[in-house]
Amino acid sequence: MKDQIIVFGVSLMWIAFCMRFWWVIQRENVWQRRLIAIAAGLGGGLIYIFGSMAMEVMQAAQAREPADTEPPAATIRVQGKEP
Repeated sequence: MKDQIIVFGVSLMWIAFCMRFWWVIQRENVWQRRLIAIAAGLGGGLIYIFGSMAMEVMQAAQAREPADTEPPAATIRVQGKEP
């Protein structure tokens, strides 16, 4: 749950960052303002989607049991030369 809140917060920060520039751009630059608004929406959505996917992958990797680091014990037999 905490991971989802972090991803959502980062997404909102991106939108707020873009909207700050939207307010700074003069009203006469309509297309510039529209592009900034579109970038805010698409960027925020993509950050949320990819962030959620990354959190799921990281949680799945942590849930897996760690593999044995030592190789299994092996018996080595040496066969002598027969005359």
